Amino acid sequence: MDFRVVLIVCGIGAVFWAMARWRQALQVALVLVVVEGAIRKWLFPGAQDLVYFAKDAILLGVYAGFLRSRERMRYQPPPMPALRIAIVAGAGLGLLEVFNPNLPNLLVGILGFKAYFFYVPLLYVMPTAFASDVELGRFLRRYALLSVPVGLLALAQFFSPPSSILNTYARGEVEGTYATTFGSSTFVRVTGTFSYISGYSSYLFATAILILALLSATQWRFRGHLKTYLALGMTFFGMLMTGSRGPVFTLALLFPLYWYLAVVRERQGGATFGRLLLGLALVAAFLNNAGQQALGAFEGRARGSEDVASRFTAPFIAPFAILSDAGLFGYGIGATHQTAAAVTKGIVPYSWLHGLVTEVESGRIMLELGPLGFLLVYWIRFYLVFFALLQVFKLRTVFHRGVAISAFLFFLAQLPGGMVFDVTADVYYWFFAGLLMTVMRLDVPAGVVAPRAVRPARTAIPRRPAVPALPSR
Repeated sequence: MDFRVVLIVCGIGAVFWAMARWRQALQVALVLVVVEGAIRKWLFPGAQDLVYFAKDAILLGVYAGFLRSRERMRYQPPPMPALRIAIVAGAGLGLLEVFNPNLPNLLVGILGFKAYFFYVPLLYVMPTAFASDVELGRFLRRYALLSVPVGLLALAQFFSPPSSILNTYARGEVEGTYATTFGSSTFVRVTGTFSYISGYSSYLFATAILILALLSATQWRFRGHLKTYLALGMTFFGMLMTGSRGPVFTLALLFPLYWYLAVVRERQGGATFGRLLLGLALVAAFLNNAGQQALGAFEGRARGSEDVASRFTAPFIAPFAILSDAGLFGYGIGATHQTAAAVTKGIVPYSWLHGLVTEVESGRIMLELGPLGFLLVYWIRFYLVFFALLQVFKLRTVFHRGVAISAFLFFLAQLPGGMVFDVTADVYYWFFAGLLMTVMRLDVPAGVVAPRAVRPARTAIPRRPAVPALPSR
């Protein structure tokens, strides 16, 4: 039997398994986001396209299992009519755009629709997948610790030559083409377990935000949380080795907001701030001692950059620059997507755009969907930013507020970011949205009985507990 047929049969089996065990399958899919690239590059290089959709197949089973479960009927999402209307209207417009006559074929539109809307159901699935703070906290801690082995692999890649098998990208490479390096340096820009640098960079940024939430929930205590500090150090280390400036600069810009919301406003904020400074000093010392070459390579790339200002302003300028060419309905959903060329064999890649090119996501969304679709997409993004910030001030426990802060920071960073055309960022965007809904459900006031399927670990929660809500083990 053909090997690809075997994988397809296994994939169908995985869908049915995910339907039956949808809670566990959700966690498996999130782990697959991290290791998928490694499977594509080293285990099944001849079936990279099939492996690319593995997590999506499992998530499809998760969605089906969720719809069949009784717990779904007991979950009442918070009233968010403006968000729901925007999502439904956006999905409706997206379906119409699948049939945009400017697209070269229907498959391009289908792949484009997936990029925009396939992960949106995480917003509703995740709140029913975790029954308590303990269960959620355990999963988040373990998920954050994945960054340690991934970082060790990235370290091995960094010190390996560009021609090493460790530095393979997930693509049908021409022999003799090697990994990207830091300019004239011999050090490579690492990808870890991911297919490309962009995916690893998005993962590192999401992981850093998640770890900051976990540390804020423990008020940056050291006892019992040294592994989390190690994960933070490996995450920062990975950012340097990717050479991607965006995650580092974005974290630096967001950190004052994190400091105010997660430290200053909380009880014992002064002591927490002292531990935060000490913790960051330890991480900095670790990077300085273990990553001199990575620091030097990243610094050289950052200093040699002359396009920082244009990269910062491009997301705000590009939509208006392309507006007159996009027309009322654009060129169709998926028209600029990187996978479009793979499903249009025999057609000159992107010839259907008639020479219109824009790199930043905001401009590409305008070019694909036109002004109405653009407004709907960005209305959802702005809504989630302000909604998450509102929950930061409303939620009752330090753990829940920490998760809400992480969601707020991630949503804020993605306003000019690329969460449609970067599948890793896309998954994590709706992952954080689902996390926000989860802690809202678990944040039950004293005396209020939670739905049986998601009863919280405690029945009485003080306003600002001194003891972290996040379990240490």
